[in-house]
This record gives sequence, structure tokens and C-alpha cells, in this order.
Amino acid sequence: MLDINSAQDIGVPIHTRKAFSKSGIVTDTLQLPQIASSWGRMYQLLRQHFPDDRYHQNKVLTQIQQTQHQVEALFSDGSSHHADLLIGADGIRSTIRNQLEPGAQPQYAGYVAWRGLIEAQDLSKAEQQEILSFFTFCLPEGEQVLTYPIAGRQHQTDPAMRRCNVVWYRPASQTVLQDLLTDTNGNNNGESIAPDRVRPEVVQHMRNDATTLLSPQHNALIQRLDQPFIQPIYDLTAAKMVHQRIVLIGDAAFTARPHLGVGITKAAQDALALAETLNNNQSLSSALNTFESQRLEANRTLVDQSRELGAYLQAQRLSDSEKKHASLHRTTAAVMRETANPDIFH
Repeated sequence: MLDINSAQDIGVPIHTRKAFSKSGIVTDTLQLPQIASSWGRMYQLLRQHFPDDRYHQNKVLTQIQQTQHQVEALFSDGSSHHADLLIGADGIRSTIRNQLEPGAQPQYAGYVAWRGLIEAQDLSKAEQQEILSFFTFCLPEGEQVLTYPIAGRQHQTDPAMRRCNVVWYRPASQTVLQDLLTDTNGNNNGESIAPDRVRPEVVQHMRNDATTLLSPQHNALIQRLDQPFIQPIYDLTAAKMVHQRIVLIGDAAFTARPHLGVGITKAAQDALALAETLNNNQSLSSALNTFESQRLEANRTLVDQSRELGAYLQAQRLSDSEKKHASLHRTTAAVMRETANPDIFH
């Protein structure tokens, strides 16, 4: 449909997963072919097929209004636009969702991810051979580190230009989170923090823990990150995806924890389902009802599954039954099989 020629164009192929012990020994391997993509790569592929005169930048949506026959979007520069349908695909902090369903807010999951990227040329030859081409894991008690290759800075997929994506999930209570999100000026907005505002002592404490807890291979990667950043992990579930002539899709409607790796896939499935129902010669209201019936429960299931995979990482105390259930997903074999592999639930 969009003339994207092959799966390999979408991202970087990965064939094998492997887990490292604290001593640096490979303890498990798993053959699981997949394509690792990113929002940047998908944006580039889709944007180049979208007409420039239809793509308006530097516009801030401030309000939406709708009647029985149309919906109007109002912007901060005083302009507005009328349409038959408005699609809200504006992410977890959706302006549109906040106006339609203000009670649907992101819920902190009880842990954070330290993240960073390393250019392929900045890795040693050994790291390029042993780490970069693989999906790798290291599993300290109650924590999880993983790495995988993604496209380069300019979204190139050829091996020499790729980057290594490094992610370290760590429990953090609400109190600890607020300390992590307090910036170099002593300010805290309670939800996130810019990478260049993370306090040096917070970064150094994380690096010290890496030396103590991680495999030598993963510790070396953590130490090499130029500007690691903190991603608090949130869940989000909306009660509805359709509000008369307004539709919520992607993370604006449902945000699943990263463990399933379905952020891009989920959004694409929403978009394709919406396009298909709109092309079925139904009335608009019938098409939107059909779309919601297809995607609402599917998205709820994905959020529930992602919560299940990440439960053992939470800082909050779990009940005995919750601990028992969470323990099923914390073994090396389970983490390697289940992470970014939603097919296991089908």
C-alpha cells in the first residue's frame, strides 16, 4: 500500500537471543528471528509517502469541538480546521484524550528504565561480534537489562551505521522516582526528566550499581553511554476509543509496558483496522463502532499481558499470589522467550 518493499526495510533483523550471567558467561540462547524497528525509522518510511502540503508542523492543538455533523480542531495560533473525523494519535500525554476522558491518566508501574544508544563504530570489535547483532539479556535479582540493534542516527539499517539500544529496568518506589526526576536545578515535574537535566550523582550511582550487578559485557555498555536517560514506566487504558466523530489510536488510547515490544505494532494495527472499516461502505458511525469492537478488547489484552511480564520488576509489595504468578515470568528462559514476542500469547 505504501510501497515499503520488504520487512528488512522497516528495521534491523535479529536472529538469536542470548543471556549473560554476572560472570559474563553465555548461559542461554534462543533462536527467534524478528525485525527490530523504532519510531524514528517508521516515521521516516511513512512520512516520505505523505504529501508535504497535507503535513502541518509547528501547530499546537488546544481544543476540540464537535457537533452531530462535524468536528473542529482549534490551535494556539488562532487557526482552526473542520472535518468529518478527527483521529487522536498524540501519544500517552494526549491532549485529545485529556479533553474527552480526563480520568484516563498514565499510571506509574513502580519501576523505571535507564536507556541509551551506542553507535556501532563506538563498540569494540568483540562487542560488535558478540553483542550488537543479538538480542541480549542480563537478569540481576528483580531487575532486567537488555540490548538489541536498531537503525542508525539517520535511520540507516546497514550494519556499519546501526546503533545498540541499551535498556536497564530497575524498581523505584514513588519516593525514589521523585528523587530521580529532580533535575540539576532542583525542579521536579513529577512525570519525566530531560536527559541533560539528570543529576550527575544519580547517573554515577547507576553506573556504580552496574559494576556490582551486571555482566562485564553489559556493565561496559552502561559505562559507555554518553547521556543515559530515565524512562518511568506507565500503563494507560482508556474506556473508549470512539467519541462520536473522534477516534483515539495508538498510545493515546492504550499504552502497554515495553516488555511486549508492541508499541509500533499496536498503533499500526489500530490504523489499519480504522482504514479498513472506513473503506467498507458503511456509515461513519457504523464504521467507527466496528473499529472499536475490533480494537478495544485487543488493546486491553495487550496492556494486561505487558503488566504480567513486568510485575516482578515493580517496587510495590505484591501479595503472595501475585508474587507466585510474577515469578513465572522472571526466569531466564521465560524472559528470553516472552520479551518482545507477542506471538506467545496468540
